[in-house]
Amino acid sequence: MKKILAFALMLSLALTAVPAAMGEEFYSYMNYTNRLGNPAGIETLEEAHQNAPAEVVKLFGNAEKQYTPNPLLDTYPAGTTFVYRSANIYGGQAAVRNNTSFLVFSEQHFDDKDAALAYMQALGLTDLIDSLVGSVTLFTPADPAAGFTAADLENYYNLHKSMYTKGFVPYADCEYFGTTGKIYFIGIDGGATFLNNFVATGDPECIGQCAGVLLVGGEMNADAVISKYVPAYLVNGTETALTAWRKVNGADEYAIEDGLEAFVNKDVPLLRVYAAKAETPDLAACVKDAFFRMMSKVQRVSVISRMDQVTAVPAPYTDYVAVPELNRYALAARNTIMNGVTLEGKLHVTLHQEEIFSDLKTMYDQYLQTWYEALPESVLDGTAGEGSVPVIIALHGTGDDPLMFMDEIGALEVAGRENAAIICPFQEELVISHEGAKVVMGVPIYEGIMDQAMPRLLEHVLSRYPALDRSRVYVLGYSMGGGSCYRAMYGCMEKIAAAVPMAGMHPDMFYASTEEQDARMKEIGMPTMELTSTFDLGFDQANARLNENTMFIFDKFAKLNGIEFDGNYDYEAAPYFGRPFDSFSLTTLNGEFRTFRWTVKNADGVPAMALSCTENTTHSLYPCYAELAWNFMKDFSRDLTTGQSIYTPAE
Repeated sequence: MKKILAFALMLSLALTAVPAAMGEEFYSYMNYTNRLGNPAGIETLEEAHQNAPAEVVKLFGNAEKQYTPNPLLDTYPAGTTFVYRSANIYGGQAAVRNNTSFLVFSEQHFDDKDAALAYMQALGLTDLIDSLVGSVTLFTPADPAAGFTAADLENYYNLHKSMYTKGFVPYADCEYFGTTGKIYFIGIDGGATFLNNFVATGDPECIGQCAGVLLVGGEMNADAVISKYVPAYLVNGTETALTAWRKVNGADEYAIEDGLEAFVNKDVPLLRVYAAKAETPDLAACVKDAFFRMMSKVQRVSVISRMDQVTAVPAPYTDYVAVPELNRYALAARNTIMNGVTLEGKLHVTLHQEEIFSDLKTMYDQYLQTWYEALPESVLDGTAGEGSVPVIIALHGTGDDPLMFMDEIGALEVAGRENAAIICPFQEELVISHEGAKVVMGVPIYEGIMDQAMPRLLEHVLSRYPALDRSRVYVLGYSMGGGSCYRAMYGCMEKIAAAVPMAGMHPDMFYASTEEQDARMKEIGMPTMELTSTFDLGFDQANARLNENTMFIFDKFAKLNGIEFDGNYDYEAAPYFGRPFDSFSLTTLNGEFRTFRWTVKNADGVPAMALSCTENTTHSLYPCYAELAWNFMKDFSRDLTTGQSIYTPAE
């Protein structure tokens, strides 16, 4: 324990001394933007490939980077692929992950961009992507006379790996017209055959990144085996194709939905296959129905870094369920935003950038300037009762875009379903240039103002919207945002009803509480669930247990909630956790990732502390995390007169 505290102290001192010690240039990132500002329009792939570097360097945070076209596309067959981008596409600061992408496989030949655009418009895709924000890419055979052949698979792979790869690489294509998780394939006739026999049966890393497919017509080889599960919508598909897609998705439950055959995986309802028959399919109607019925409800999120990654699970957990097959791009629920409003729950999602808190600055002249609000329509139109809508404060991590964070942590999906509001401030970062190197640091690590700024932002939003419930304000955050949770917990102590810091960030690195603050928190209580995973910062792989840092956090807030342990920890009686607990559960998220949860009650029998650990996920966002957090937080509220924590379990 002393080592942890000493490290935190040294890190704090070192970072506080950064300006004097380094004496180098500092770039304070203010006036945050996550949009490119482009007009809507169509380009050939060759044009998009060459135009990308000069455009993406204009994005927030990209000015100091060096971008080039991805060499995978340098020898791509000209005139075969076309890219339509909606206006003001997302990009910079991981915001590219907000974009939606449709990849259309068609054997038709298009002489020019106008012909390709007319085809996209006839499918209804340009209107659809304009309301979603993102791109439509039209992929055709290299040899129009031959149609799609095995030779086109390499072109597809080069396109896929250029459009859908956003990482520590200097290539601009993904940032310019791609994304990473909201990816949907459409195959029409010969394009459906190519998708069935080559794309879906090929590299599992590629088809496994797709969140949904629409197949109109086409054939499928009898021996074809689809590599990864993907929700599918088949129009006039063969029995061979229907059987293959049902099998890979485990879709056995049968129903009729609006005249469509629906096959659903009973354990993972997101995995489903629809089958429709039509003598002359209306392609635009098929696209629309496939999107709203299936695609708009699912997305992919990258949550593991390598496919051989499996935790050595100790007994007795091996007796619960088998470790599932891992998929790098996990399938998860999506609450799609169209024209600024979510489809589920009608949350109006808006970006705010105001100077009202500019009097409160860090030593680097940074201040809270930018935040997102996601508010139910009933809050805005006055139909919600006063104090009836709970509030979730969502705090993102280093390098994350706040809108991307709300989506990928699952907060939009939870808030849409639970009629809750979200406040998600942009946490500034600082680029420090020292001897040619640049280091990005989250402000809360070395000098934070969140404990002072967060109460002001919260009061500003609560006062503006009387329908928001002041007694049910919750906070969750991941990584740097997990650390910022501590600032919010202490700064808004009598307003936060429950908190879920995620990803094992040490509280002493983010906030040095006073004895008086701890005494008050102990007096009123601060229900807290810590969340981590077995390949994250909070787990000790060598000893197959939650690490010392994680348990230090748990013990600290347990004590502040009136729970103390005697120090005799037994990891045989409670593998991973070591502490005595009152309840334990093990669930499997979306059929992929097992999650362990331990709960400890205080002297009044209130389950004020919990710890959640998800198996085989790394330091990355996962949409089920907000669901886990909500299931803990929702039972707590705050007495607005006394500040006391109130526990009201759901019936």
